[in-house]
Amino acid sequence: MNEKVKAVAGPIVLATDASVDPDRVASGYLATTGHTGLRAHLYPKHLVRPCSRVVVTELRAVYWGLKAVLHAHPGRPLEVRVDNLQALRHLYSWQQGGTDMPESYDTHLRSKGRQPTLVKLQLLAEYTPHLAFVHEKAHAGHPLNEAADSLAKLGLRCVRGVVPPTELARLVQLWATGALAA
Repeated sequence: MNEKVKAVAGPIVLATDASVDPDRVASGYLATTGHTGLRAHLYPKHLVRPCSRVVVTELRAVYWGLKAVLHAHPGRPLEVRVDNLQALRHLYSWQQGGTDMPESYDTHLRSKGRQPTLVKLQLLAEYTPHLAFVHEKAHAGHPLNEAADSLAKLGLRCVRGVVPPTELARLVQLWATGALAA
C-alpha cells in the first residue's frame, strides 16, 4: 500500500443536501477535499413559507460548503452537486447576475448588520470563477449525495433531541471512516 495520497485531477466536488421538519431544518455538505459539515436549528414557521423552507435550507447547505472549501482552496475549479431543482434554478440565475430569492425570503440585514446567507451565496455564485452547479438525482446511490443527505438527517436528529450535540463530532468521524456504514 502506498502511503502517499495523489491529488485528484479535475475540479473539487462538493455535495450538499437538506432535511426539513415543520419547525426544524438541517443541512449537510461533503467535499472531495475531506471538508464535511452540518448545521441544524429551529426554524420558526413565520420566517419563510413551507415550500420555500426546503429551498432556503438547500441553498444554505451550498453556502456553508462553499465557504469551507473556497477558504481552504481558493481559485480551484469547483463543482457543486445539488439535488433540489428549485435551488439549482436560483444558483444558475445568480451566476448570470440575477437577484431573485426564494419566495418570502427576507433580504434585510440581520442582527449586527450581517448580510443574509443567501445574499452572500448570490454574490459567491456570481463572482466566483471556475464554479459549476450540477443537478444530482437524489437517492440514486451517488456516494457524495447520500453522504450529504446522511449528514443533514443526523443534524435534524440532533436538533430533535434524539442525538446529543456533544456526540456529533464523534458520530461524524465514525461515519466518515465507514464505521457506521451497514
